[in-house]
Amino acid sequence: MPSATNISEAAASDPTDASAADTGSQQSLSEAKAAIQVRGANTHNLRDVDVDIPRNKLVAFCGVSGSGKTSMAIDTLYAEGQRRYIESFSTYTRQFLQQLDKPDVERIDGLPPAVAVMQGGASRSNRATVATATEVADHLRVLFARAGQVVCPGCGEVVQQDTVESIAERLGSLAEGTKLMLGFGVSTPPDSEQAAWLADLAALGYVRAVAAGKTEAIGPSLAERLEPTDEILVLVDRLTASSAAGRITESVESVLHAGDGRCVVLAESDDAGTQPTLSVDGRSWQRMTFSTALRCESCERDFLAPEPHLLNFNSPLGACSECEGFGSVVETDMDLIVPDRTKSIRDGAIAPWNTPAYEHELEELLALAPDYDLPVNVPFSELSAEHVRLIEEGSPRHDFGGLQGFFRWLERRKYKMHLRVFLSRWRSYRPCESCGGARLRPEALAIRIGGKNFAEFCAMKIADALEFLSGSLLDGARDAIARPVLTQVIGRLQYLVEVGVGYLTLDRPLRTLSSGESQRVAMTSTLGSNLVDMLYVLDEPSAGLHPADVPALAHAIGRLRDRGNTVLVVEHEEALLQAADHLVEFGPQAGVEGGQVVFEGTPTEILAAAGSRTGDWLAGRRSMVGDRRRSPTEENLRLFGASGNNLKNIDVTVPLGVFCVVTGVSGAGKSSLVLQTLYPALADLLQRTKGVERKNGKKNGKDGGAHNGDATQLPFRELLGAGTLDDLLLIDGKPISRSPRSNPVTYIKAFDPIRALFADQPDAKSRGFGSSHFSFNVDGGRCDACQGAGYHEVDMQFMADIFMKCRECEGRRYRREVLDVKYRARDIAEVLEMTAHEAFRFFRGQNKVQAKLKVLLDVGLDYLRLGQPANTLSGGEAQRLKLAGCLAGKQSGRTLFVLDEPTTGLHFSDVVQLIDCFDALVDVGHSVLVVDHSVQLMLAADWIIDLGPGAAEEGGRLVAVGPPESIAQQPDSVTGRVLADALRRNHEAALAAEEAAEDE
Repeated sequence: MPSATNISEAAASDPTDASAADTGSQQSLSEAKAAIQVRGANTHNLRDVDVDIPRNKLVAFCGVSGSGKTSMAIDTLYAEGQRRYIESFSTYTRQFLQQLDKPDVERIDGLPPAVAVMQGGASRSNRATVATATEVADHLRVLFARAGQVVCPGCGEVVQQDTVESIAERLGSLAEGTKLMLGFGVSTPPDSEQAAWLADLAALGYVRAVAAGKTEAIGPSLAERLEPTDEILVLVDRLTASSAAGRITESVESVLHAGDGRCVVLAESDDAGTQPTLSVDGRSWQRMTFSTALRCESCERDFLAPEPHLLNFNSPLGACSECEGFGSVVETDMDLIVPDRTKSIRDGAIAPWNTPAYEHELEELLALAPDYDLPVNVPFSELSAEHVRLIEEGSPRHDFGGLQGFFRWLERRKYKMHLRVFLSRWRSYRPCESCGGARLRPEALAIRIGGKNFAEFCAMKIADALEFLSGSLLDGARDAIARPVLTQVIGRLQYLVEVGVGYLTLDRPLRTLSSGESQRVAMTSTLGSNLVDMLYVLDEPSAGLHPADVPALAHAIGRLRDRGNTVLVVEHEEALLQAADHLVEFGPQAGVEGGQVVFEGTPTEILAAAGSRTGDWLAGRRSMVGDRRRSPTEENLRLFGASGNNLKNIDVTVPLGVFCVVTGVSGAGKSSLVLQTLYPALADLLQRTKGVERKNGKKNGKDGGAHNGDATQLPFRELLGAGTLDDLLLIDGKPISRSPRSNPVTYIKAFDPIRALFADQPDAKSRGFGSSHFSFNVDGGRCDACQGAGYHEVDMQFMADIFMKCRECEGRRYRREVLDVKYRARDIAEVLEMTAHEAFRFFRGQNKVQAKLKVLLDVGLDYLRLGQPANTLSGGEAQRLKLAGCLAGKQSGRTLFVLDEPTTGLHFSDVVQLIDCFDALVDVGHSVLVVDHSVQLMLAADWIIDLGPGAAEEGGRLVAVGPPESIAQQPDSVTGRVLADALRRNHEAALAAEEAAEDE
C-alpha cells in the first residue's frame, strides 16, 4: 500500500486523481482503526518487519528464544506508545519522566496508549508488600482516613470530633426546661499568682466559677479558698435547653473560643444516667465534655486527625518511631556471633574475631582473662552469666569495649561497603515491641472500620478481606464517602482471588513470594483496572505458573480484552496460545537468523502451517518423550522435618545422579523446600566439611549432618547424605547485569584467553601491549573519548536521551593503534561482533578459548554476539547464559546443580536444548535438581517430587514421588492429571504418525 505522502504527491500532480487519493486515505484510516500497522521495524534483530495486529483482540507473539518477540512487543510497540503519550505532556513535565528510546521503525499507525507488565523489577525491600504492589494500600489509606472511626485503645470508646453545630444539636435534644451551665475548665496557678490570675479572669468579663462543688464569684475572696492545681469551671453562660437555637450556638462558640476548643456543659438532672455526675450547690448535675479536637476525655488522651499519610508506614508521620515502619528491628544475634557453643574462646568460639583483621580483639580478651578469672579453654556454653556480660560489654578499666564496643566501632565506619556486609553477618531481625509488627504509630492503629484497624485488615488473607469488605460495614454518609474507594479495592481483590492467590495476606512482603505469585501480583494493577481502548503488553504472564493455574489467568486476560482493549502477550504456554484470537510467530531461528514473521493467523491455522516450530509442537508432530529414563541409585539427600513457611514437617528424599524436578501448584512450597531450606543447609554443610565457599548458612552439625539455627534458613531437623557431593551451584532468576559493559564473552570468562592471545601477537609485543590493553573496561587500550562504551549519551532533558556513535573510534571502543593488532586478519573489535558459532570456528586450535565458547553452543546460545550487551538479552537467553557461566567454570568432582524456573522465556524447542544440557551434566556424574512447572521438563525428568495438593495452608505436603508415568497415575496429584493428559496426547500423536507412515 502506498504511503500517505505518495498519495498526496500523486493527487497534486494530477487533479483528476484527487478523489482516488481521498478514497485511499479513508481506506488507510479505516484499516488503521481496525489494526495496529507496523512497517519497517528494525529494532535489535528485527529485519524490516511489517505486521498488522488486530485491535481489541488477544494477540500472542511466539517463537524461539531470541527470535525478536520482545523486540517487537516491548522495544517497538510499547516503547512507541509510551513515547507518544509522554510527548503529550509539557516540556517541563517531560524532563521528570523516564524517556524510552525511539524504536527503529518506519511508521506505526493505529497505535493506542500502551501499558506493559514485564518480567522482573519486583522490589526486594521489606517495605514492599502485596498491598503496596497492587495499590490496594493506597486506596485503603483513603478509606480508613475518610470513613474510619477513632477508637480509644484504653477504654474502647469511639472518639468524636465535635463541632459547634453538633454540640448545639446535642444540647437542644435535652428535655425541655433542663437547666444548663456552659463553661471551660482551667487549673489554678500557685498561691502567689492566684489573686492576679482571678483578676485577669474578671477583667475578661467572667463573673462566676464552679469550685469545690459550689458556685463562687470570681474575686479576691475565692483565691483564699483555692488550693494550687485545683481545677475550676469558669462559667460563660447559664440557660435552658429550650432556649433559642441561636443563643445556644452563640454560647457554645464563646466557650470553645475561650476554652481552646473544649467545652464543659453541666445539665441539671435527678437521674445519673450514663454521663458523669457531680453535686453543685447541693443539686445533681450531669457533666458533658465536648472538644473540637480528637480527645478521649475519660483517658485524657489526644489523637491525630485521620489522614492518608498517617496510615502510611513509609511516611515519617505514620511510621512507628522505633522500627521506622519496617515492623522489625535489627540487633546483634549471639547465635550468629557464637555459632558453635561447644568451642572455647581460645579455639575461636567468637566468630567475628576469627578473621585476621580483628584477631587483636580476641588477643585483648585473652590478655585480661586472668584478671576476671575468665576460663578461655572451656566450651562457651559453660561460661557464667557474668563472664558472658564481660565479653559483651567489655571492661572500661582495661580499655576493652567488648562486643558492644566492637560493633559500635563498625557502625561508625559502615559507610564502607565491606564493613556493612561484615556487620550484617552478625545481625538478625526481631518483631518490633512497640508496634508488634504493625509498622504504624498508635494513633494510626486507633482508626478502625468494622472493628479492624489498618494493620489488622492487611494481616487478613485476600479472600477473607474481600468477604469482609463485601459486607455492610458502613452506613449513612460514611458509606457514600467510601463507596468509590471500595469499588477500586474490591476489584483488585477479586482479581487476586480469581487467579488463585487469595491465600496470600496483604501485608506479605514481595521478596517472600514465589515467581508465580509475584507475577500474578504484579499484574493486579493492570488487569484489575477499568481502562478501555488501551494496548496491554504482557511479557510472559504465565511465567512461574503451574499448568493448572493458567486457565484462571487466561480468563482474567480475556476479560481485559472484552472490555475493549488490545492485549498482546509474549508467550510460550500452550493454554494461552490456544486462547489467543491471533498468533504471530517470529523466527525462523534466533539472533541474527531470526527477526522475521514466519506465521500470522489463528491458533487453528498454525497447526497446519509449514515451517512453524510452534505449530509442530501444538499439533503433536513434535513431542517430548523420556525414552532414556534413569533409575535412582542408593545415593541421595535426605531432609527430615522441613517445616518452614507452609511446609508440614515433611521428610524428603532427593536422589543424586539423576535429573530431578520439584513441581506443584504455585504456592505449594517448592521454593520453601528447595531454595530456602535444602540449598542453604547443604551449602553450609559443604562449607564446613569441604571448604566450599558459600554465603548461605552458619549451622552446627557433626558426622555429615546439618542442623538448624540460622535465621536466614527455614527450619528442619536434619540433612543427611551430602558426603558424595563435592560442590553445589545455584542458578536462579536474578538478572545477570544491568550494565551494557557486561556481555556473554566476559560472563563466561572467555575474554581473558582471547585478550591474552591478542597480547601474544608480534605487533602487540613490539608496542608493549599487555592483555589489559585489549579490555574496553580499563584505561590503556580503550578509546579515551567514549571510555570504551562505543557511544556518547546525550542528555536531552525533556526528550529521550540520544546515544551517538563515538566519532573518535566509530563505535569500536578501542584506540586505533590497538585495533591495528590483528589475529588471523581480525582485530579485537571484529571478534566481539562475531557470533559464538563464528568465534568457535575462528579460534580453531585455541583450546582454551574453544572450551569456553563451547558452553554457549551447548546451551543453544550459538547465535549471540560475543560483545552483545547483557541488558539486551531476553529472559530465556539470560537464564541459559548463567548456566553457561557455571559450565565454563571448573567443576571438580560431583556437583549438584540447583535451578529455579530455568524454562522461563523458553520456547518448546529451546526447552529441548536445555534438557540435552541437563542430560550431559548427569551423564558425567553430576546431579540436577530443578524447580519448574514445564510439562516438557517433567516428561523428560528421571524423578519428580510433587508438592501440594493446593497452595499455602492447603499445600506443603508431599503428594507423590517417582518417574512421570508413576505421578500420572496419582489421582490426588494436580501435576499427575496434567502429566496424564500430556502422555495421552503424545501416545495419540505417535499412533497418528504410525498410521500416516503406513499409508505412505
